Amino acid sequence: MVTDKEFLQVLRHDLHKIEAPGALAHGAAIPDDAAREVDGVAAWLSRNFLREPFMDKLYRKSLIFPMRNLENPRALINQHKAEVAELFEESDAVQLHELVLTSKLLNFFSEARHYPYTSLKYHILLTCALYFNLTHNYKLNELYLCENPPVTSPFQVIYSDGARTWAILPKRREDGLTRVQARFCTSWDRRRELIFGGDYRILGGFLSSIGSWSTALAVIEDFQELVDCC
Repeated sequence: MVTDKEFLQVLRHDLHKIEAPGALAHGAAIPDDAAREVDGVAAWLSRNFLREPFMDKLYRKSLIFPMRNLENPRALINQHKAEVAELFEESDAVQLHELVLTSKLLNFFSEARHYPYTSLKYHILLTCALYFNLTHNYKLNELYLCENPPVTSPFQVIYSDGARTWAILPKRREDGLTRVQARFCTSWDRRRELIFGGDYRILGGFLSSIGSWSTALAVIEDFQELVDCC
C-alpha cells in the first residue's frame, strides 16, 4: 500500500532542478516504478509546446508577463532558490502538497531546459495526481479534469485559487469538465461548459492554443495575478 512517505518523495523528486542542497539525483529520488511511470507521463503532458534552445537555468518564461522574460534569469533563480528549497523541508506530505499548491515562488521555475514555458510547480502537482490515480488502478485514459469536486485525497488536486479548484479524478462525473488528453488544448476545447466568463473569456480563448498542461496551469495562475493587480 502506498503511504504518505511515497507521496513525500514524489513531491520532492525534482529538487535537483532547483539545485537544492542535498537533493537526490532524479533516479534515486523516485520512490518506485509507478512514480517513474507517471513522472514520464507528466513530462510528456508538458513537453509538447514551444521548444527552445537549451537553457542553463530553469527559469520559467511567462506568456502573460513577457517583461519578466527580459529579466536576468540567473539573478531571479538565485534570489528565490533558497526560499523554494526551504519549502520542501516540510516533512508532512499533505502539508507539503498544500505548500506547493499555494507557492508563487515555485512557479518561477520551468520543468525542462528545452521547454522554458513549462512550470515545475504544476509538473510536480500533475505527477502527484497521476501517481495517486495509478496506484489506485486508474489509467490516464480513465481520468477527468474536474472543477470544485469532492476529492478522495488532496493529492488529486492540481490547481486552486479563490474561484476554483481543479482535480484529476477517475471516471466521468457530474463535475467532470473534460477527459484528460495528451494536449491541454484538446481537453480544453472538449470541455462540457464554459467556466470562464467576463474578462476571463480572453483567457479561455488563449488556453485553446496551449498544448502543455503545466504551461496552461501556469498561465491561469499568472492571469489571476494580473486580474488581482488591476
